[in-house]
Amino acid sequence: MLNNKIKAILALVMISLFVVGCSSNDDSGSEGEEVDKIKVAYHPHLVGLGALIAAEENDYFSDENLEVELIEFTSGSTELQAMASGDIDLGYLGVGAHVFAPQGEAEIISIDSTDISSEIMVRADSGIETIDDLKDKTVAISSGTTSDLALSLAIENSDLTEDDIEKVDMDASAKVTSFMTDKVDAVAMESPYTDQIRKDLGEDEVVTIQSSEDFLPEAVFTNSWAATPKYLEDNEDVTVRFLKALVKGIDYRYNNMEESIELTADYLNEEPEVIGQLEDKTNWLSASDIEELYEDGTVNEWYDKMIDMFTEADLLDEEYAVSSDEYVIEEYLMQAIEELKDEGALD
Repeated sequence: MLNNKIKAILALVMISLFVVGCSSNDDSGSEGEEVDKIKVAYHPHLVGLGALIAAEENDYFSDENLEVELIEFTSGSTELQAMASGDIDLGYLGVGAHVFAPQGEAEIISIDSTDISSEIMVRADSGIETIDDLKDKTVAISSGTTSDLALSLAIENSDLTEDDIEKVDMDASAKVTSFMTDKVDAVAMESPYTDQIRKDLGEDEVVTIQSSEDFLPEAVFTNSWAATPKYLEDNEDVTVRFLKALVKGIDYRYNNMEESIELTADYLNEEPEVIGQLEDKTNWLSASDIEELYEDGTVNEWYDKMIDMFTEADLLDEEYAVSSDEYVIEEYLMQAIEELKDEGALD
């Protein structure tokens, strides 16, 4: 009889320990809701990471019962491959990677900012003063990048054709080296590499004959957040919650730029001066800016123009020159903004 009582007590103890163990390892949020884990792709700079770090540091993700694993990418194409395989759920896309959206590989769920960092640079002693002077000259490019699009747009607005210049396709570091060693006549480049060239050659030794900022407001180079159509179809609620945290992170970065630079630099183990180089070379948007741009249709106009630039630069086949309505999905973002306003988190 005693043995039976002891056995019963021991059984109760074991059950209690099991329950405690389970409760200490569950994935419940601060309000008892289940925490969803998501994998988010970032690019290692203030644009592609700053809003995420702001959201993480201010507990915006945890407020939405999200646990975010940040995974670094430096290429939009490899990032989209990871999305397609399910290794990434959502992520940041730089300008060049937008070419994949009208082809059905991604859907844009929010604009982040716009890029004004691209420049077409020549040496001060080259005698080249305008885009028209590039006739029969060699220009180092990285195909499909922001600066490549800026160069194509500059040619479109000049007396030249694409056949009038010799484009030499290479990666960013090779472009810097080729330009600095005088192996090409000009270079189409973005920050921070433009800053590196000026630092190494000297401010007076380099001239910018065209920049992406020159084409505003008719042509805008967008930075965005995206996911695959399949992910969005299966994860509407998580996507809205992610966007609520992201929008607050974007707004925080907009209103607290210096702190955002420090946070991003700390995460990347970089100097704030390096991370801050993009501050003046990006058109930053607040949450209210983003809402207005979507509501008045400006965002779609920008994306449509991007597609025109891709096709004109022969980076996208005409069959994929579809309306932005087919791949710019605004419903999740609008729901996120509306919920934030209802919660008093946004004006």
